[in-house]
Amino acid sequence: MKSKQIKNELEQNKYINTLYSIVDKLEQRIATLEKVLASHAKCIGEMREENFIPIRKDQIESIEKELKNES
Repeated sequence: MKSKQIKNELEQNKYINTLYSIVDKLEQRIATLEKVLASHAKCIGEMREENFIPIRKDQIESIEKELKNES
């Protein structure tokens, strides 16, 4: 009976270790995605400050007018 109990405990430990491994990998991927997202947000913010990305329709129209005037 003890050998069965030990075997079950070993199997449970194996499953627990597998789950910890999966959770660790997921945490690493989430951390990487957070870094990438922060980097992208920073770039988008910088582009908006420089008016490369119009925020509103009237901004698009004013940029189009400026481009036509330059031609």
